[in-house]
Formats: sequence, structure tokens, C-alpha cells
Amino acid sequence: MSRAQRTYGERRQWQTPAGYGFAVDEPVAGHYRGKLRGGGVLVGIRIWHGPPLDPVTGEELDRSWRWQAEANGEPVDFDAIWPACADESITEQQYREYAAQQRWAQQHAPDSSFANPRQRHDPLTALLPF
Repeated sequence: MSRAQRTYGERRQWQTPAGYGFAVDEPVAGHYRGKLRGGGVLVGIRIWHGPPLDPVTGEELDRSWRWQAEANGEPVDFDAIWPACADESITEQQYREYAAQQRWAQQHAPDSSFANPRQRHDPLTALLPF
């Protein structure tokens, strides 16, 4: 029997290989690489589960624990980050390098997309700050 004559139900079903993919509804604490916008630069992202931090003082608040995220040390909306960054795991050292790169750019090239990761990066017109 040729392939064209088989009904859809008779075709072989695809089997998921062991260890394939990840569960997006179960966040994993750690360090990741991602972008805060399309066409932006890569940033280091830290995800953790714990008490929320005061946005002004940085102290832990007496509130219920929740999933939280930081991009280069600055708080970002967790729902905007996860699971888009989930497949780009990095080390803590790489996360610190991304944060240091942004701090350097804020001092020496404040108009660059490296200083403001929410800004669109155009590699043809943008001057790299390093």
C-alpha cells in the first residue's frame, strides 16, 4: 500500500525522545540569557522563587513567595521573561558579565542599546561601546 492511500489514523505516531524539551509551566530557578524586546541585545536573566523585594530599598518584604526575575540586576516582569529564556541557560559568572557590560555602557555609551536593553539594537548604525 502506498503512503498516499493510508488514512491519517494508520500512520505511525511520533514518539517523544527521552529528555526532549522542558515543561514551560514549571519554572526553574537559575541564570539565563535572553532579550527584553525583539531586536534588542542579549541580557543576563536571574530567576528565583522567594519573597518579593522592595523596589526602592531592595529589602525582602513580608509577603507570599513568588517567582521573580531580574535582567542584569534590575527587576523585570517574570511573565514577560519566562519561558522565552528557558532554553538559554548560562552560568552565574556569565550573568555577572552581562550586568557589568550594561553598567559600563551606562557610563561610557549611554545612548547605546547595551546601556538600555529595552532599546532596539541596529548593528549597522550602532557604535559598539567596547
